[in-house]
Amino acid sequence: MNVIRLFLLLPLFWGILEGREPSSLYLTWIHDPASTMTVLWHTPRHDKYSMIFYQKQGQGQEWLKKEGTVKRPSRTDIHVHTVELVDLESDTEYLFRIGREGNIYRFKTLPLKLDRDLRFAVGGDAFMYYQLFRKTNLEIAEHNPDFVVIGGDIAYAHGLQRFKGMNWEVERWENFFREYRRAMVTSDGRLIPMVVAIGNHDVPSRMVDPRQKSLLFYEFFPFPQLYVSYRALDAGSYLSLILLDTGHTYPIDGAQTEWLKANLKSRQPLYKFAAYHVGAYPSVYPYEGSTPAKIRQHWVPLFESEGVQVAFEHHNHAFKRTFPLKEGKVDPQGVLYLGDGAWGVAPRKPSKHWYLEKAAQSNCFWLVTLGKEGSTIKAFNEEGKVLDEVMVKPLQPVFSGS
Repeated sequence: MNVIRLFLLLPLFWGILEGREPSSLYLTWIHDPASTMTVLWHTPRHDKYSMIFYQKQGQGQEWLKKEGTVKRPSRTDIHVHTVELVDLESDTEYLFRIGREGNIYRFKTLPLKLDRDLRFAVGGDAFMYYQLFRKTNLEIAEHNPDFVVIGGDIAYAHGLQRFKGMNWEVERWENFFREYRRAMVTSDGRLIPMVVAIGNHDVPSRMVDPRQKSLLFYEFFPFPQLYVSYRALDAGSYLSLILLDTGHTYPIDGAQTEWLKANLKSRQPLYKFAAYHVGAYPSVYPYEGSTPAKIRQHWVPLFESEGVQVAFEHHNHAFKRTFPLKEGKVDPQGVLYLGDGAWGVAPRKPSKHWYLEKAAQSNCFWLVTLGKEGSTIKAFNEEGKVLDEVMVKPLQPVFSGS
């Protein structure tokens, strides 16, 4: 971590020690990332006040205010506050604080047009080990991304022998949010928003109906459609990011596949990417696994017919890049599958699958830099070493002035 970032983080650490900070504070998007920002924070049971004061950077003393909602997830002692700021200017920095006297933080909306390079990081299987998670977070933050995509198994709140019961679940999530905020700050002090997909360790068991049982994943991350984890996040006319649920709270086939078909067809951006947890083309797990087979049956043909250039996959705890694949074969016009979920976990040794062009037993995250004429996607390990680099062309030519 460089000296400038350490200096910028000092007020955060002192604020926590003095009790002036919420226990968790993070940013995401429910709607248009060019004109909105959703601020969430957690407080003890007695705090029922939800108000954000905000202003455009450099505006002066005039603070606007927006009241939000607060709810207490069942069987917990925390309140989750949610405020969505709307009608913001694109590609613009804002200051905000919680209440009139809170600490001041910064965020930035995304551009409406691709008039500058847009940068975001993608990874999955995040908060298993504290030190590894911290180290990788700091490496990601060094690149000053506009946002981060976490492809499931976010806090590892379920499914591990040593993590059992609601107290463990809440503690894991709260520690995740605190660790994320401590590191995920750009060199100039901007908080980095996160966009998430759901994974198997984010729910108590497979196929839990979120409408029938309280799941902290859905309490902590708001979605455009209540309790529906699959969605599309559109940034202007240049990026459609399709986030999917690989059978954790919704089946792969049926309604989700129908939604995917309609939403891929209706979008014609420069870049069309997908992100989800379990991989169609796993690097470690068997190719014949039931979930990979379902994804290849129901989703992969849609990726191929509707112009998805890259699918980010996770769950395997390794580094991978497939050959471009189409109709079950290597094809230069096919889809790239990048992964493979090794943010903050012990990496595994990949298997020798026919579709893997590169793979390694290594931690990794991917850094995407979108440009009008083409995009660079690089894989880094937790030490900041570049493992791989690929170029992706836009789906359509960019004309002058567009």
